[in-house]
Amino acid sequence: MPPEFSTVIERFEQERRRTSSESTAKRYGRHVRNWNTWLSENRSKDVWDAETADLRVFIRHLDDRDLAPTTIGQRVSAISKFYQDLERLADMHDFPEPPENPYEGLDSDDKALLRGETRKKSAMNGTDEFPYLTPDEVDQLRDNVPSPRLRNELLVKLLFNCGFRRGELAKVKIEHLDFEDKSIYIPPRKSPSGRWVTWNPDYLGFHLENWRQSGRPSQTYAEESDYLFPTNDSLHISGDYINQMIKEAAENAGLQETLTEYADGRAVHKITAHTLRHSYAMQMLRSGVDIRTLQELLGHEELDTTLIYLQQSTEDTLEEARRFSPHPSESS
Repeated sequence: MPPEFSTVIERFEQERRRTSSESTAKRYGRHVRNWNTWLSENRSKDVWDAETADLRVFIRHLDDRDLAPTTIGQRVSAISKFYQDLERLADMHDFPEPPENPYEGLDSDDKALLRGETRKKSAMNGTDEFPYLTPDEVDQLRDNVPSPRLRNELLVKLLFNCGFRRGELAKVKIEHLDFEDKSIYIPPRKSPSGRWVTWNPDYLGFHLENWRQSGRPSQTYAEESDYLFPTNDSLHISGDYINQMIKEAAENAGLQETLTEYADGRAVHKITAHTLRHSYAMQMLRSGVDIRTLQELLGHEELDTTLIYLQQSTEDTLEEARRFSPHPSESS
């Protein structure tokens, strides 16, 4: 009979500390815990029962959440290391025969996802690592949001001005806002610690104050909700609603594209709520923010995840340079 998962993961982290730093060992442990939780909730299994088919579904689950390829790769690498270490752990601690490593059964298509060759990227014909909008396009998006306009315009502005993930924005609480410093605290979710982001009062101050004073109180659940965005149906808006609203606004603005389809027929859209997070990152780089600061602002655990923006920014700058043509009178 397999030992308790808590015992196995403790031994795994100890094994990782032999060759890695304390923070790396903890990160590996966290990824494997998440894997075990996902298996339990979605496949009615644990790490001892997992097969390649389960890992394949898990990878596509992470891809559907718009996680960066490097992020997905790091999580899968931790899972693979876990199963590799189980061989040694079994000998050292009298564990039963470990299962086969699910990673070993992945085929070339599965591993293509880990290299970033997602449906969206492939459909864009390699023109961009990820889609993003210019400030003018964000303005077009904001001008075309569906009703209720006050709330939805504010959602667009917050996504672009602060770099929120949609789930983070949906769960912002009133107590997280510091109106004196014009900053918002984002509790830990995908990173070990929380982070602070700031808003530009000239850009969204009016919308934010108007929502707080008149828009929010009109919602049915406003009085009993601690969240910035309660609705008439729940204590807080959902991340899925935010995403669908952005897609609709992009369609209304003539900015949307359907790039391809998933196997189940769902459309892969070019512009989603996450596109505004990409747009925020690109705008910050162009304003001179260094990559380490951007990593903190975005709440990325790994610097490699943030570096994709620097690479894209560099590629776009080079492309602009290629299009430059000197004045004819200056040509030799």
